[in-house]
Amino acid sequence: MDWQKQNTKVYNDSAKEIAEYFKGIGSRTKDIERALKLAHKNNGAKVIELGCGDGRDATEIIKRTSKYVGIDPSIGLLDIAKENNPSESFIVSDALAYSYPTDLDVIFAFASLLHVSQNDLSLVFQKATESLRTGGIFYISLKERDKYSEEIKHDTYGDRMFYYYNPAIVRELAGKPFESVYEYHKTIGDTNWFTIALRKS
Repeated sequence: MDWQKQNTKVYNDSAKEIAEYFKGIGSRTKDIERALKLAHKNNGAKVIELGCGDGRDATEIIKRTSKYVGIDPSIGLLDIAKENNPSESFIVSDALAYSYPTDLDVIFAFASLLHVSQNDLSLVFQKATESLRTGGIFYISLKERDKYSEEIKHDTYGDRMFYYYNPAIVRELAGKPFESVYEYHKTIGDTNWFTIALRKS
């Protein structure tokens, strides 16, 4: 099965329901502010958000930046993001196919690269290396396990493929261009999550 297409289909078919669910959780404001601080850009930052979805975090990022672009493969979720942020740029694409701009201050990837396999994540890091300015931040949150693994999740939205990582794997895939400058772990329900900020040297 082409899991990229299947995952996108699930998000398209359930866009309104998923957006309503995330509305109850709210934006990751503290993470957004932390990433910009780590990039030494309290205002005027140039950023992209990989897997922006329904714009849950876009609204808060936009308030704090001068140039924002949101990328997501789901047209259904992007339509909602555009409704909430009509003057901003949202592009139908994914982390692999997108042509990254240069001289970025921050790349946000909140719970989006968990749909990207290990081999493909290496390619994402190559793109990020070319895209970020020196000192720029790649801010990522992922599901965590002791070892890299794949899992098909069955729920009310449909079947989706998830990939599990840990900070050591991410640092290895990111390679020498990046240094880890922030790390945080938490558990939500029965799922372990981690957040990592990588600075391009």
